[in-house]
Amino acid sequence: MKPALRILFLLTCISSWSCQSDSSSKGKKSNPKSPNSKLSAQDKARIEEYQAEVSLGRDMASRLLQYYGTYDNPEVTAYVNQVGNYVAQYSADPNRKYMFAILNTEMVNAFACPGGYILVTLGTLRKAKSEAELAMILGHEAAHVAKQHMFKSIITKGKQNTRRNKKAESNTNVDHIMNIRVRPQGEESELLGTLTKYLAQSAGTGLSVLQAAKYGVSFLLEEGLDAELEYEADAEGVQYAIKAGYQPNALRNFLKRLQKSKERNGSTLEVLSKTHPSIKERRKKIGQLLVAMKAQKIVGARQKKRFMQIKNSLPKPRALPKREGHTSSQAGSKVRKKAPRLDNSLNTDK
Repeated sequence: MKPALRILFLLTCISSWSCQSDSSSKGKKSNPKSPNSKLSAQDKARIEEYQAEVSLGRDMASRLLQYYGTYDNPEVTAYVNQVGNYVAQYSADPNRKYMFAILNTEMVNAFACPGGYILVTLGTLRKAKSEAELAMILGHEAAHVAKQHMFKSIITKGKQNTRRNKKAESNTNVDHIMNIRVRPQGEESELLGTLTKYLAQSAGTGLSVLQAAKYGVSFLLEEGLDAELEYEADAEGVQYAIKAGYQPNALRNFLKRLQKSKERNGSTLEVLSKTHPSIKERRKKIGQLLVAMKAQKIVGARQKKRFMQIKNSLPKPRALPKREGHTSSQAGSKVRKKAPRLDNSLNTDK
């Protein structure tokens, strides 16, 4: 299957859930006694906001998937979704649909787009050493989604810039991603219309869909969210993973290795360093949380053996292109090993 078709297929799969309710009701006469007719104005507003959030997140995720490329290994992708959705069951919004995909880039990072679209890089999978570490990384991103960090930040920035009559900042890398053409069809076009209406009316930002998506991509790759939101995502993600049964100190261990990597060669951490608070401060705050939770008494699973089965199925790392964090990657997706089948049980393996 050609790369462009693989991306289109993936986007279709991960987005179809949001349109099922619309398509199922197509062609049916409205029932004045149906539950939807009894929704309050507040409930209808929440539904409109949710649909707008999903539509915006899909637009952002599709651009990132096309820009960096997807790592094409169904078994590994299924494993990441299994771990991510398991942890997300313990999130602040467990009823939301979370969708995980792997970006074909060696940079170490993960992105949470509004609506539940979470993208983790191939480089991050290589850097992790256990399923517990992966679970907390995905938990961090799930927290951004559950708390609507990105969506609310985009709306807030839109309102501020509208009041100041300020246009979206120009950045070569972000502009390149925004030049990628995204063509919604069918029910997706209807959701896009909902987003357009929401941005113009309910949110009061005056933003176009393209402007809103540009703000979001800029937050992911250039500006970063507010430090307090990142600290909150760390705290929430750690707690989600601990509740799911994972080893409490996993994220601190992962960040410690990132700090050492940064000191040696920080090229794969360029975007992460630019968009997140210092690793030292993040580890400090996580440590304080674990002390408050008395986490030293908690026995959690690392699932190192199971994770290493997946990790060992990944292709060999390729040479890092110049400024990998902002370069579309093509290599790697065609070379893949078959990942092993996994059971769903957790254990406390070392």
